[in-house]
Amino acid sequence: MTTWRFQAIAVIGFLLLTPATALATQQQETSATTATRGDVIRLREDAPREYVVKKGDTLWDISAMYLNDPWHWPELWRLNENIANPHLIYPGDRLYLSWVNGRPQLSRKLTKTLNPEGKLEPKGNPIPTFDRAELEPFLEGHMIASRGEVARLPQILGDNRGAPRINGMAPIFIKGNVELDRKYRVFTPVDNFDDQVLLRDVAGVRINLHHVDVIEGELIRPEREIRRGDVVLQPQPIDLPEIITPSNGAAVDGYVVASLNARNKHGKYDMVVLDKGATDGVEVGQMFQAIRPGVSVFMDGEKPEFANLYKPYDDLSRKWRESLRLPDQASAELLVIKTFPNSSMAMVVEAHEWFEVGTYFVPKLIATND
Repeated sequence: MTTWRFQAIAVIGFLLLTPATALATQQQETSATTATRGDVIRLREDAPREYVVKKGDTLWDISAMYLNDPWHWPELWRLNENIANPHLIYPGDRLYLSWVNGRPQLSRKLTKTLNPEGKLEPKGNPIPTFDRAELEPFLEGHMIASRGEVARLPQILGDNRGAPRINGMAPIFIKGNVELDRKYRVFTPVDNFDDQVLLRDVAGVRINLHHVDVIEGELIRPEREIRRGDVVLQPQPIDLPEIITPSNGAAVDGYVVASLNARNKHGKYDMVVLDKGATDGVEVGQMFQAIRPGVSVFMDGEKPEFANLYKPYDDLSRKWRESLRLPDQASAELLVIKTFPNSSMAMVVEAHEWFEVGTYFVPKLIATND
């Protein structure tokens, strides 16, 4: 699946024999990017003492100004008399950093007002956890279904020009069960993994006429040319909570099997697909770590020598040469945003280096002991 997966085969026995939760715990204790359980959350050296919330801010953005690890934001926004709900923070609010029982805490800056007071009106929309406008194109524009489900969906047959790609200049024809006066979207397959298919929303379609064997429709605002075999679905609603609280990942491990960004390398704020979903206990808000396998070093020379397993000789000679394998490292932090029965979509909330589809992941433990 990836350029390094064959490299991971050599250590897969260790990874599978070690329970996922135990491996995650070990990484919690050794990784420089993760706070040890029970430690006080770590503030940035340049964390401001006061901050005025601006339009466009998110809870994650503000937490990233204060914390080295912004996924610990629930600790920073702990319930207090000034912020009963950390989601109810509005542009214009002045936040104040203080210490309570040895832990940092954000609260609203207390202000005094002069009488008479003006008319009180609702503030409007509070700031969200993330910028929904950035997430919605991915969550609304992608879905995952089994191969069997995709095979049963209505399919685009083409238009009467006979061209392999359809641009919407002529009516299109559909085979399957769709109804007049209902909204539909056209999805195209962009990737396959196991028995799953990743679909991308590429156009709307208006159903105009039912013929004897086929259905005639009209494309609406196609984002790209449509292909024969693309499927037709009703619009997919976004099921995204108003506030997403990061939590420990479920006790499962697996692989990053696809990307929503059509890139070879992935980093911060990219969206990826994990091969574990709701039936495995994965839920929105859970966090996982992408893992890079440790490299091997030959130890039988005058000085340690990197074993380049991409070179056939190095890969073969490590069977008889004395070698040492360095520990695995976390390359990225993944936050689950949307789940399906056997897979889930996750946002890369922190990346220490680029990683690829095929990267191994384990649960991340972020809860601290009081």
